[in-house]
Amino acid sequence: MRVLVVDDQYINRYLLEKILEGNGLEVVSAVDGIDAFEKVQAGRIDLIISDVLYPRMDGFQFCREIKSNPAYKHIPFVFYTAAYTEEKDQEFAFRLGADRYILKPTDPSEFINIIKGLIAEYPELSGFSSDPALMKEEQYLSEHNSRLFHQLEKKLIELEELNKALRRSEERYRSLFENVNDAIILHEILPSGEPGRILEVNTVACKRLGYSREEMLEKKISDIETSESSTRYSEMQPDAETPRVTSFEGEQVAKDSTVIPVEINAHLYYENGTGLCLSVCRDITVRKRAMNELSRALSQINRNIYQMATIGDKIRNPLAIIVSTCEECCGERTEVVHSVVQNIDEFISELDQGWVESEKVRVFLQKQYGIGSQEMNHPTAF
Repeated sequence: MRVLVVDDQYINRYLLEKILEGNGLEVVSAVDGIDAFEKVQAGRIDLIISDVLYPRMDGFQFCREIKSNPAYKHIPFVFYTAAYTEEKDQEFAFRLGADRYILKPTDPSEFINIIKGLIAEYPELSGFSSDPALMKEEQYLSEHNSRLFHQLEKKLIELEELNKALRRSEERYRSLFENVNDAIILHEILPSGEPGRILEVNTVACKRLGYSREEMLEKKISDIETSESSTRYSEMQPDAETPRVTSFEGEQVAKDSTVIPVEINAHLYYENGTGLCLSVCRDITVRKRAMNELSRALSQINRNIYQMATIGDKIRNPLAIIVSTCEECCGERTEVVHSVVQNIDEFISELDQGWVESEKVRVFLQKQYGIGSQEMNHPTAF
């Protein structure tokens, strides 16, 4: 048996071909009604399986051409569609002479059982209960246009819903883009690797740098970065296959020449062959100030530790001489001197303990923040 499959989508035709061929049927294919009608005229066709929605003579028109032609009206005609799914669509198809109306998606085993059931009836098919030729041209055009118009209405409603969803998505994106606390800058990356012009910015970036959005979009990324930051940008290249993310600290220059330290998370990617960089820039002025204060505090701790480490010897050595001198003199006040020296020595021991505790604090801060290491390891520099 030779089956004609009609569908303008290649993947749909391919799947039907494989299902039918796998069940011992010979298959020829067509992409629309005109192509299909030519295939019918060119050779023997025993069964037609057709979609409804395709260009150049749709499925309803093609079915009417077949069923109104005495030479071809005996060919069983099956609609297989995902677009025209309402009961009135099926009623119209059956009035045109269709034998089966199958909705996509249908399980392949169920689909082939329907086709086999129709084939089993094939030897007895000499006519059909309804004669499509009896449907007057005016009535056919009216119902056909009605089905097309109804389908168009459905598509327009679906499109409107998609547009609404898209607008909601855009609104959410814009809200996130504008209300995030960090500056967001999108700029291009030139084929040479140099950072190019700015393509988009959020309100935070404009306010921080003191420019209007229009002014920002007239600039290149190098216009708002220090030379060191611009160099870091030029070292970054997006990967043609996989987006890259990199982070570094840089400096941005505001309209009033204020230099703002920033932490930059750069997302590098390609879009339509153009290299792009989406930078999320966090102002770290307060963090930098705090780190500088901490560095100064650690330096002071280092100096204090050094002083405490040396003060004991500076005091104990003179005390030893005093004690030795008193013992040689054998004076009445020797015991008093010994008592005072012992008190001073205990005080120095407390200083030594403070030195040990301060050393622990210094090591912790050095390990926790990773600053002041060089200064702490060289106390003699103070």
